[in-house]
Amino acid sequence: MTRFIEDDDFNDQFLRTLTAATRDSADLGEALAIAERIVPGDFASWAREWTRAAEQSVVDADTSLGVDDTVSARRAYLRAAEYYRQASFYSRTDLDDPILHSSYSGHVSAFRSALPLLGHPVIPMEIRHGDVLVRGYLFLPDDSGQARPTIIQPAGYDSTAESGYITAAASALAHGMNCLSFEGPGQGGVLYEDRVTMRPDYEVVLTPAIDWLLQQKGVDASQLILLGRSFAGYLAPRGAASDSRLAALICDPAQYDFGAGVRKQTGDEVWQRLQDHDPTLDDDLALFLLAEPHKANGFRWRMTAHGVSSLSDYLRHMTTFSLVGLADRITCPTLALAGEGDFANTGQLDVFADALTVPVTRHEFTIAEGAGGHCEGLGQERFDQYVYGWLARTLR
Repeated sequence: MTRFIEDDDFNDQFLRTLTAATRDSADLGEALAIAERIVPGDFASWAREWTRAAEQSVVDADTSLGVDDTVSARRAYLRAAEYYRQASFYSRTDLDDPILHSSYSGHVSAFRSALPLLGHPVIPMEIRHGDVLVRGYLFLPDDSGQARPTIIQPAGYDSTAESGYITAAASALAHGMNCLSFEGPGQGGVLYEDRVTMRPDYEVVLTPAIDWLLQQKGVDASQLILLGRSFAGYLAPRGAASDSRLAALICDPAQYDFGAGVRKQTGDEVWQRLQDHDPTLDDDLALFLLAEPHKANGFRWRMTAHGVSSLSDYLRHMTTFSLVGLADRITCPTLALAGEGDFANTGQLDVFADALTVPVTRHEFTIAEGAGGHCEGLGQERFDQYVYGWLARTLR
């Protein structure tokens, strides 16, 4: 595939913005110009160029709004939201980083400025349920009150409730469906602002979110569809195992047991040292996990999301994210997906599918069809066609 930035990690992230262009949330020429100005391997350059583009997009949006050009204003605000999201991406290792806070604030502000211009009703959601905080948006095709199927999309590891417009809501609306996009512990502003970290028992997040959803007009209680993408390929089925109100579950990629993944990645010797809480293990892990800047950044923002300060504690916490003994409690038809070459694909699609007792469809997207990579990469139309076709057959 064409490389736009001579830095593999930067390039992979950049492709997400090219995907956003198909949802009126980026401009191809503008994005390519940004890519040319980014210095490979330079995190400061990455944040600076995306921030400049975001700020200019807000100016453009305000200018368009001032002359009642609401279409251009909407698109420019959505571009700004995407560019601000990118600006914050490598600054999430430290929750006190000023770049993280200014970029995240800009991301939310730009997105909310776009909401009145979308042409669709949008209902903000905020739930405080015990020690759980959930924030999001319910997007509706219209205000008729007609009961419709609803896509429920939890955020992933590095996404936000706002970015769910690109990854789910725009497509759901185009198909005449509602979409609830939300973030919880360890995600988006719930992490950055409220410092609530990731937890494996996602049922405590999903259940109150569905409770809230069913109180809203225009929601068909018999057609709730849970869509988990990226890390939510684990979170969604974990929540579904404790909630029987779902009509369908989609996991992309399907993930089953992170403990098995950690053991496979580290080997039996390191695995045993993890179990033994070997005090010398972190120094050894750092030699091959933190030596390269991009890899180090990736592990450190994940550690931040989990609220831990050492690699060994992070890996041990990951072993608690498991569907072992729970998957057979899922009660709805399930679509288990994987993308060829997806770094988040733990290779457990068949293990997950075999653990279910409900009808399950398995499908792997390929590089040859242009839908390889993380969450199908640039192949979002291929993803939509397959998923919504499966829903049409499954929900009748």
